[in-house]
Amino acid sequence: MTIATVPREQQLSPVRPGELPLDLIENLPSGNAADGPDASDAELLGPGFAEVQANLQAWLRHWSPQRIPAFTSVRDVAPSGSRGRSALQSAPTQPDGAVRITASVYDPPNRDGAPLSWSRNWASLAVLPPAPETGRLYYRFRVSSRLVLDGAAALSLVSTSLNFGIVADAATASPFAVPGFATPLVRPHVGVQCRPDTETDASQLIEGSIAVRKGETPAMAFVIGTDVLFSDGWIRVHEGSSTWIGPADPGASGIVEYRFAPAAMLRLFDGVRS
Repeated sequence: MTIATVPREQQLSPVRPGELPLDLIENLPSGNAADGPDASDAELLGPGFAEVQANLQAWLRHWSPQRIPAFTSVRDVAPSGSRGRSALQSAPTQPDGAVRITASVYDPPNRDGAPLSWSRNWASLAVLPPAPETGRLYYRFRVSSRLVLDGAAALSLVSTSLNFGIVADAATASPFAVPGFATPLVRPHVGVQCRPDTETDASQLIEGSIAVRKGETPAMAFVIGTDVLFSDGWIRVHEGSSTWIGPADPGASGIVEYRFAPAAMLRLFDGVRS
């Protein structure tokens, strides 16, 4: 029995839209044919999309980690007198993205004057690897804060904050000087009162991006702040109180995540949207 073969490309005549090539279809091999497609037939199929899809999904899932250097204490504003400067304390910082605080303050009821206030902050600068290509740098991290408080006072408010800045190239600009840096990006805790056995946690995910050119070295600036306003009574900020930077998903603190998207890929996605 002779098995009919499909005419090769050079034997086919152009097909008009809506017109079926009846002769070609009639001469297709039957379903009883034992022979499968040979190598040349397989090559006609071309490469599949599965590899492209797998590579794209892997890129979307992958974020590169960048460790933040240990925070450095900068501001230390306190009331004048013996009760002031040592009242709001901070343990030595480690390269884990965290600032830990404690406080123990007493204000006698017979004191006259404005409420007592403390304000401290700590800074860290993270410089990323040079951009491999012109495109866009995407970044994400989580800022979290935990307060363990106790006290009884007429006024007792504890707040935490994070100022953040980013620049495309640390060689030409400072992330501490970008517009809006002076205003906290987030305030995890705002005016938490020191009541007996108070524990409170707050967390917020930060995501963003910035345009970069090939070879530029992006840099991120972080400033963690803690403020205490207090009068007439006593308060304690216990060990375990801290504010820290960490990855978007649960994991080791002291890490921010980033990835570069080449300009060609962004143009492709922009074309798909349009």
